[in-house]
Parts: sequence; C-alpha cells; structure tokens
Amino acid sequence: MKQFDPNHIPGIYNWCDKWCERCHMTSRCYLFAQEQEDRAIMESDLDEDEKMEKMREKMMETMEMLSEAAEEFDMDFEEMEEEDEEAQEEAMHEHQITQIKIDIHPLSDLSEAYMKECMAWVKSKRQDPVFGPMLLGNLPEGINDQVEIEALEKVIKHLESVQWYQTMIPVKCKSALNYLADKSFWDDYPVEERGYNGTAKVALICIQNSIIAWQGILFWANEEEEFILPMLDKLIQIKHMLEEEFPDAYKFIRPGFD
Repeated sequence: MKQFDPNHIPGIYNWCDKWCERCHMTSRCYLFAQEQEDRAIMESDLDEDEKMEKMREKMMETMEMLSEAAEEFDMDFEEMEEEDEEAQEEAMHEHQITQIKIDIHPLSDLSEAYMKECMAWVKSKRQDPVFGPMLLGNLPEGINDQVEIEALEKVIKHLESVQWYQTMIPVKCKSALNYLADKSFWDDYPVEERGYNGTAKVALICIQNSIIAWQGILFWANEEEEFILPMLDKLIQIKHMLEEEFPDAYKFIRPGFD
C-alpha cells in the first residue's frame, strides 16, 4: 500500500492561498503531489479505460490511508453512521442556522461586495486594448521599450493577484467564521493552532497582497483612482473587521510557512 511521503508537511495545504504556481513549498505538499500525479495520468497515452482504472486505484489507496488514520485516532465510522437519526437532524438544523448567521455577517457581506465589484471591473476591462491583454498575462501590442516592458510586467503580476484573490477573500472569511462557530472544539488547542485563527490569517494575507496589487495598478494607471480607492477602502475595512473578530490570527503558525 502507498505510504505518505515523510517529506510532506502534514496539513500544509490547509493554510495556503492555493496559488501553487507562486508557491515555494510545493515539494513539501501532499495535495500538490496528488494533483501532479492525476494530471500525469490524464495526459498520458493510456486509453480512457486505463486512465479511469488508474484514478480508481489512486482513490482506493487514499481511502485506505484515511481508514488507517481513522483507526489511529480511534474513529469508528460504523458507529458514526449508526448515530441516532434525531441527533443527525438536530445537528443539521444547527448547521443550517450557523450558515445563515455566517451569510448575514457583516464580514461576509463586505467581502462578497468586494468580490463582485472586483469581478465587474475586470470584466469591463477585458475589451480594453491595454488592460485586456494584460488581464490575460500578455503585453499590449506595440510595446518595444524595455523600461516600459518591465513596468508593464509588474502591472501584469498585480492584475494576476487581484484576479486570484478576489474570490479567495470571501471564501476564507466565511471559512474562518465557520471554524469560529465551533469555537469550543478549539479551546483545548493553543491560539497558534486554532483553525479559525489559521484561516483568518490566510484571509489577511490575501487581503494584504490585494492591497499591494491595487496600489501598484493605481501607481501605473491613476485614471482608475475613482474605482481603485473605494476598493482599497473596502479591503482595509475587511482587514480591520477580521482583526477585531480574530485578534489572535497573526499568532497562528502555518506549518511550513511560518
């Protein structure tokens, strides 16, 4: 049976921004390794049936590893499945109430508003002769000056950051609130290991990277000031709300990163 690679840092993928192309820790990440294996199978010369069989084998190996991990932590799946139906319904009801509270939380509302406005701005620039190509990672036509090329390449990276984090921010904010809803579970853990602090810290990193990106775009295209300044204001508000809701977020130690 396949074993976990001891070089992999357990759970490192839970506390990252999922941007593997820019990550220097992919060699230590089990999830990245699995995704690479999956891609290699799907891009191989095997026929479709053979590919599906390979993927099925990988899934079975993963299930076996999870089963062994469950045994190590004394988790009885059969007993969990036999849990009282009434208790399951009560748990589901509590979960639904929690999700409603999270959905109407000011942090969720503001982060989603930021995402929607950001996405609308990106969409509005796709046909622009300058912004359009850059949003796809390309230089505009007719740019030959090396200094200008270097400046635009920096802007392209800023645009990539804005687009990458626009959805990540509300997802991580909601996820942190979801962890916080089960706060009592984490009481036995030190603050630097509590899940809600870790997710909030990732959200704060995404926000800070977005602020830097928007500032870089504004420096290059100050005619976008009317849109970018309110976006920066929203990000700063979200940042302050996160810091208030999760005062110990910066104390969380992300495995492999901190």
